[in-house]
Amino acid sequence: NIGNYAFWDCISLTSVTIPKSVTSIGVGAFQYCYSLMTVAIPNSVPNIGQAIFSYCTSLTAVTIGSNVTSIGNIAFEYCTSLTSVTIPNSVTSIGLQAFYNCTNLMTVTIGSSVTNIGSAAFEYCTGLTSVTIGSSVASIESLVFFNCTSLTNVTIPNSVTTIGGGAFYNCTSLTSVTIPNSVTSIEVGLFSSCTS
Repeated sequence: NIGNYAFWDCISLTSVTIPKSVTSIGVGAFQYCYSLMTVAIPNSVPNIGQAIFSYCTSLTAVTIGSNVTSIGNIAFEYCTSLTSVTIPNSVTSIGLQAFYNCTNLMTVTIGSSVTNIGSAAFEYCTGLTSVTIGSSVASIESLVFFNCTSLTNVTIPNSVTTIGGGAFYNCTSLTSVTIPNSVTSIEVGLFSSCTS
């Protein structure tokens, strides 16, 4: 195990190799490692916990192991150098503000097993232009893509039944959205300030 806050605020740490023997990474283990640039999470780790890589502002690439089932709250918030993320099919849930304010994140692929995208998961990802939502997502919570000002189009899969309030608020570049017949509940402010 890597314990809670094990490498917290190691501001000069640039690289980490996590061995396959590791099965658990604690809360905030690499939080505030401002110089950390790349990380690979091995298949032996089942969960990416809360705030693990929060404020790793130099992190440009992350590889998520194929056995990870959940991405915790604020796991990658303020990873402002991260440009793309592929969430594997093993993941079933994405936590609250998981990628909050990842301003250079341009593309996101959400695996086919994700059923829930937490509130504000991609809020203020102002560079996000493309997102692929997996075919098992049942709920898009409030503010998920709030202020994603570069997002141009979104296709919501037939699995989705509810879309939270302000989910696409201030997505000023959004020109096309397809909402399937499966959606039975849309909360207030869904497309507020979508001027395009």
